[in-house]
Amino acid sequence: MSFRQLEYFVAVAETLNFTKAAKKCFISQTAMTLQIKALEEKIGTPLFLRDKHHVELTAAGRVYLNEAKDILIRSEEAIKLAKTAAEGVYGEITIGFMRGYEQSLFSETLRRFHETYPNISIRLIRDNMSALYGLLENGTCDVAFNLSPYLQTYPELNHYYLKSFPTKAILYPGHPLAGRKVLVYRDLAKEPFIIMQPEGRPNDETEEVMLCYNRGGFVPNIVCREKEVQTLLLMVSSALGISILPEYAVRYYHNAKNLVIIPLVKDLKTKEEELLDFEISWKKDNPNPAIEKLVNWIKTRKIEE
Repeated sequence: MSFRQLEYFVAVAETLNFTKAAKKCFISQTAMTLQIKALEEKIGTPLFLRDKHHVELTAAGRVYLNEAKDILIRSEEAIKLAKTAAEGVYGEITIGFMRGYEQSLFSETLRRFHETYPNISIRLIRDNMSALYGLLENGTCDVAFNLSPYLQTYPELNHYYLKSFPTKAILYPGHPLAGRKVLVYRDLAKEPFIIMQPEGRPNDETEEVMLCYNRGGFVPNIVCREKEVQTLLLMVSSALGISILPEYAVRYYHNAKNLVIIPLVKDLKTKEEELLDFEISWKKDNPNPAIEKLVNWIKTRKIEE
């Protein structure tokens, strides 16, 4: 049987008149009669009792009418869902985000997007900066909220700038520089660094190395690599080294007694802050239509972090 036959059957069942049903469906009465006969043969039982002056549903016809209506309704719903999924209004999106970014107002951004597109389910992946770009490249992530790559390029990715975050030096109490109100990169040239980068990545590809070299003129002495902000901060508070982090990662630690958080500036005279750019990025050939919905939604709203 076809959906068209179901539509014809429902039209006859509702009008109890083959002529009226045929007009409603824009076919001839003969064609309507043949379609109903074909449907009855397929089912194996009469659906109508009829003569020249009277049409009524059989017991089987009354049962089949309810089922036919449900099938047609579900078919319409399926078509609508397919269309909305193709438009990115219904589906799933996997969002990666930088470790530490959960300390920002990222949850508010996700909540507001979910309120706008409740039928797009959200899956989250939290990782380090370079790992997120790898997850975008291999398709594990659809989009990533991440620090902009410093000097590196990813030609297969699209990027949309969100905002810039001040950079902070993270020291321990009692450190010789702990009493300073601001610092510049070169003040940290002789310090042991604890960084948030994966093990095994060459130093010349590490963001902290490139930042220190380009902004301070030195290559940092990396003594440890950590994945979690909390572990990194614990190590700093234990006087095992110092670190540099974006402001969003430490915004709730400014009053911590075991940490000293000092702004990094470009120049001690002007005190212009050192900034790290933050972006949302996605692979150019990713076919997920929900990406466009999220990116356009981000572009039309001021995202406060």
